[in-house]
Amino acid sequence: MSEATAPRSPGDRRIRRRRVLFISGFDPRGARHYHELWRGEAAKAAASASNRTDYALGGRKSAGPLLVEWTMTGKNLIDGQDVVTESRFGFLRWDDVARVMWPKADWSFVFETARTLLRGSWIGYFRRIYRVRPVYLLTIMQPVAILSLVLLGLPLIACAVLAAILAFTPLPAIAVLAGIPLGLLGVPRVLAFIERTGSVLWRGQLVNFYCRQIYHEAAPLETRMDQMADLIADEAARGDCDEFLVIGHSVGTTVAISALGRALRRRRSDFDGLSRIGFVTLGAMTPLLAVEPRCTWFRDEIAAIALDPAVTWIDACAGADVVCFPMVDPLTLAGHERAAGERVSPLLTSPRFHKLFDADRYAVLKRDLGLMHTLYLMATQRQGRCDFFALCAGPLALADRFPETAPRKRR
Repeated sequence: MSEATAPRSPGDRRIRRRRVLFISGFDPRGARHYHELWRGEAAKAAASASNRTDYALGGRKSAGPLLVEWTMTGKNLIDGQDVVTESRFGFLRWDDVARVMWPKADWSFVFETARTLLRGSWIGYFRRIYRVRPVYLLTIMQPVAILSLVLLGLPLIACAVLAAILAFTPLPAIAVLAGIPLGLLGVPRVLAFIERTGSVLWRGQLVNFYCRQIYHEAAPLETRMDQMADLIADEAARGDCDEFLVIGHSVGTTVAISALGRALRRRRSDFDGLSRIGFVTLGAMTPLLAVEPRCTWFRDEIAAIALDPAVTWIDACAGADVVCFPMVDPLTLAGHERAAGERVSPLLTSPRFHKLFDADRYAVLKRDLGLMHTLYLMATQRQGRCDFFALCAGPLALADRFPETAPRKRR
């Protein structure tokens, strides 16, 4: 008998066995990347908690075509006793789908971005995004601005070089225009350089990604989310845990909402044997679909989770993370209402990164947009309520960690 399965005293609400299902963001790197990241962060996360805490990750193993698993164990010294929490951590794969939809550093990215701009402008999509978070429109438009500079700048540079050369030849001045196609030939090379040195293409492709979903042009992703929904329901039906926790990060928040929402709508009875159901969205991009009236399917999936009294949903977004939407209620944004007196779900909160790092360190982190968006998954200098390791392998259930949104009993 392991410490996590040892008999407990009546009224002991500490989590000994947890099932975690994690859905990553729009990232072609799979489970291996994240497993290595968390192995490196585990000791730092334990140190930030206290000298009485320890976290450890087990080896990675395949549990099917869509699932990679490992153990994540937390040990905490509480009231003179070691409290061990064993979490069976499952990484739900969609990195293969992300690779198919990943931006190509060529003309296909240019044409798709132009099409997205036309479509989004026509249906008022960008205006709705601006109303939710104005700064996010700048996040969208920065890749567009850089792409425009590349498309205009390279031909101009090529024409200028040709003009300097033609000044010493008898060729007519109109020959300078040959610099336009010559400059455009360099567009893929410059895009490839931009892709290697930053996240501009990734941020540009995010809008293309969601536009495909809005227009029902993401069949592989739809199929995968249906498969994830069945997998989540299958795992819930096993019921061999003290807490069942689903976590989505970044673009994975919208994928997770669809997967969990469909599981709850289609197979709700499979969740009845669970004592605690938790859902966490980190660095959420929910409004990118929720604002669009065409996405009634997504709006209904939000409601299936938010209005289920057995589910504790925490939405944690940092104000300094310009790629997410902090303190935005997805349920009301999706056009649904809560009954009078009902709890507010999801609970909107901030990880308060500015309080979890020294000022000098935080100033450096803020300048790296990609790192700021990844901090939700990493150790901090001081532990906060949204600490990833504590959520996954700590002794507190999500509802106890955030008592202001404790789930009610299902009638």
